[in-house]
Amino acid sequence: MLLLTGVLCGAILIVVMWSASAEIPSKDKWPPISEDEFIRRCSPGVDRDRALRVRRIISEQLGVDYDRVYPEQRFVEDLGCD
Repeated sequence: MLLLTGVLCGAILIVVMWSASAEIPSKDKWPPISEDEFIRRCSPGVDRDRALRVRRIISEQLGVDYDRVYPEQRFVEDLGCD
């Protein structure tokens, strides 16, 4: 649990430091998914509320539609952060 919290906090820090000039993820490659599908794609044992909170923060900070944020996306390659 402590490791997961550290990873999520690290992800939040990366998002906050990111510049808002990145491309929005391809709508073809990343179609909208529900919160339930998002959680199903997360690692087993992930805290639902915490994962969805990180998803919302990523969406807001990167300007990406909430339902197009996937747990397997990479910040640089898929979300255009660099």
